[in-house]
Amino acid sequence: MAERKHLEWFRSRLAASALHERTDPASVLAWLDERRAGISFQASLIPLNDVRGWGRDADGNVCHDSGQFFGVQGVRTEAGGLREVKSWDQPILTQPEGGVLAMVARESGAGIEFLLQAKAEPGNIGTLQLVPSLQCTWSNIRRIHQGNNPPLTELLAAEQGVRWVYRALHNEEGGRFWRKSNENIVLFLDDPSLITTDLTMFYWATHGQIKELALVDNVLSPFVKTIVAPL
Repeated sequence: MAERKHLEWFRSRLAASALHERTDPASVLAWLDERRAGISFQASLIPLNDVRGWGRDADGNVCHDSGQFFGVQGVRTEAGGLREVKSWDQPILTQPEGGVLAMVARESGAGIEFLLQAKAEPGNIGTLQLVPSLQCTWSNIRRIHQGNNPPLTELLAAEQGVRWVYRALHNEEGGRFWRKSNENIVLFLDDPSLITTDLTMFYWATHGQIKELALVDNVLSPFVKTIVAPL
């Protein structure tokens, strides 16, 4: 069962905000264009045999040397009459644990605002896409990749100054992922000093602006839409 201690309170604040908040996404899009122009990020497809840190086990499954992150295995499906064909085999992504997808919200003179992150991923069209405030796997939080801490994870550990509006598990896309779910969260920030992350790649946008961004091609992550849908 989802946790929703502050959900009705937040919905009331969101309704009040809708009466006067900005809805034009032009300022968000202009900011995103500036960020895209100022980054250095390149990605290109390479053969699987050339991928560093990844290999195949005795059964041919693709996995990371650490045993963390995700893997690629095969799945055999018997669908009866539920699908276009009765049976098929396919590769599928497996992962021992899900991820965290969190939107951080605040209330300012502009109303309720959500903190969007401009995140670079190798498969993005336009390199940077607007994603939830916090988007990472538990493997990344534990720094299995030996890199930096994911941004805004400091808020997950805060004991005061943050209200958990709701949290619920959402199933990943089952045609690509094997029985994986992500924890979807909305956090309301009462104490801005809790944020120690550099917010250069983040933008505070209203609910109205986010709805308009959902109508713009290749800008808004589907995870953002999923998280704000219950609001």
